This record gives sequence, structure tokens and C-alpha cells, in this order.
Amino acid sequence: MAAPPKQMLDSADAAFIGRIVDTRRPPDPGPIVNPGRETVYVFAVDHVVKGDLGRRVEVVSPGESAACGFGLRTDQASGILLRRDGEGWTGGLCGQMAVGDLLAAADESEQPLVNWGGIVVGSAVIVVGSLLLMRRLRRR
Repeated sequence: MAAPPKQMLDSADAAFIGRIVDTRRPPDPGPIVNPGRETVYVFAVDHVVKGDLGRRVEVVSPGESAACGFGLRTDQASGILLRRDGEGWTGGLCGQMAVGDLLAAADESEQPLVNWGGIVVGSAVIVVGSLLLMRRLRRR
């Protein structure tokens, strides 16, 4: 059974919504074809959900969905979770989810941020401004 989408997103190094636009597979070295050999999938990134990604991302994965490679058609939008592997990215079928599920998980993951520094500085500015204004009014 797969983990909940939020848990999957939290454990991923990066995530995006995108479409496969190209694949590159090295030629088989011998007469035996290995469908699980690694393939480089080139994705067009439509929306970054997590991490620092460009407009295109190359992801190394097994070549077939039976070997946990991506199970996508070219230009089919999907939510993709990635793991960092040195300078590159890896992913596959287990890190693939429906676009709506990824967006919902991202909404759950976003914590409301409170800028305490801004609150303190803003309050200090108001207090100092009020004191200066009161001082000026008393001189009149």
C-alpha cells in the first residue's frame, strides 16, 4: 500500500507537475534486451511544487513501468516526486501521482508562516514614532 501523498511529498527532495517530452536510453550492449535498464526521461516542468527546478528536468529511472519506471505517455501531465542523486535526479513509478493529489498534498504541507522579525520591528517603529509625535506635540 502506498504512503499518503503528503508523506510522499514531505520525503521527496523535489516535486513538480510536468510532461515527458523526450526519452534517452543507452543501447543494449549485447543480444539480450534488458527492459529495466535505466532511461533518461526529459520532462517539461509546468509547475514546481517543491525544490529548485528549471523549465526542463532530466530524471533517471528504470526504462519500463514493470521495473518501476515511469508509466506515462508523452505529453501526459502528472505529479512527479524526485530524489537527488549527486548532481542529478532520480524518480519512477513509485514517485508518480495524479496532479490533483500532488497539489492537495502541497496545500496540506504549507505551514502558515509568521514573520516575527517583521512584527517586532514594525511594533518598534510604531512605538518610536508615537513617542516622537507626542514629544513634538508637547513642545507646541
